[in-house]
Amino acid sequence: MRALSVVLSLVALPAFAQDATVTPGNTLTAPPAEWLGQAPHLVMMGTLGGREVNVQILDPGAAEGLDSFEGKREYLPGEGGAWRYGDFEVALSAVIDGIEKSFELEIENADFSTIALPATFALQDTNFPEGALAYLEAQAEWETGGVTVNDEIGGWTGTLTLSLDTGTPDAEGLVPDGLIGGLIVAENGGDALVVSFTVPVVEFEKDE
Repeated sequence: MRALSVVLSLVALPAFAQDATVTPGNTLTAPPAEWLGQAPHLVMMGTLGGREVNVQILDPGAAEGLDSFEGKREYLPGEGGAWRYGDFEVALSAVIDGIEKSFELEIENADFSTIALPATFALQDTNFPEGALAYLEAQAEWETGGVTVNDEIGGWTGTLTLSLDTGTPDAEGLVPDGLIGGLIVAENGGDALVVSFTVPVVEFEKDE
């Protein structure tokens, strides 16, 4: 894939320490070519806002500097008082090279619950698209050396392969727990990212 080849070239580029995000003890030398499985993890490699990202958290329980790694589902009003599963988030907060950094991936569809998994969604630039399409926004935030990074980049192209979405529905059919996992291969202008994730869900939100 073109996105994967772009990432492979980008992760090898040198970057100033204040711009790059590289977790200590990384073991992978190339972005994953497939989802890394059901155990909670986050591997995100490539560039975001022109800055190198090489985050490899294969064991959140043992990860150095990790503050939080959690997921959230968002539900939208549907027909007849029902709720549509329109959004999920993957959020990371960690101290990396002495800097408090946060990353968030927000992924939208008209109703993820209507698609049988595993499924591959084409990424595009429309919010809450129907069918096997998805919208991705990637966010990064930190401050160091008098420089503030606050990137919110949406409208990526590429693919989301969603392999896992588990949990126990409540009385309204909303799911506040479980795991969400998959693989993202995406690009946006000069940026490219490959992300394998399995995130524990800790909450849901109703967008009323």
